[in-house]
Amino acid sequence: MKTTAKDRQTLADIGLICGGTFAEGLETAIRNGLSASAELADGQELETAEATGGAENRTIRRYAVERVDPATEASDEDRAACPYGGIGYMGIEIDFIVS
Repeated sequence: MKTTAKDRQTLADIGLICGGTFAEGLETAIRNGLSASAELADGQELETAEATGGAENRTIRRYAVERVDPATEASDEDRAACPYGGIGYMGIEIDFIVS
């Protein structure tokens, strides 16, 4: 089965939409020769597995009925709000307070 990634979608988003699980996002990465953290381009075609039965299908059906279309990748604006990269740039008890 093929799907097309939309703006700011991640492999985890694709896994939930197409397979009903986060793990399906990892399988999609393997199936398409991508790393698990690969950034997807808007309009990028991906090969995904056919959905299976069980709880996974409930997730797929609910997303379809409620028109849930997650896109959880950080935007450029989000990244600009944290220019130094996060915890790797923090000093314990300076920027990062341990209580």
